[in-house]
Amino acid sequence: MTSKRKRAKAKKAGSRAGRIARLRASVEDELFRVAEEDAEGEARWNRPRKQRISLRVDCEVVDWLKSKGPGYQTRINRILRRMMVEGKKRMGGK
Repeated sequence: MTSKRKRAKAKKAGSRAGRIARLRASVEDELFRVAEEDAEGEARWNRPRKQRISLRVDCEVVDWLKSKGPGYQTRINRILRRMMVEGKKRMGGK
């Protein structure tokens, strides 16, 4: 392989890494937008009931959520609720 091809291959790999980093950043932004969008939420007396569960989550995920400030469990719930609602819409359900 010529040095010209090697440089072209390295350049292509570098641009790919940049695209992946931008994609990850946009996904993070979108998740936090979803979590913060319902920040006002429903009135206290009109909130859905909650159930205490035990959930095993990767340490990196928990650290990332906690790094955004207090209320990481609420953010998890809002993200999951949004995914549930969107999934129901796609399925044509209630």
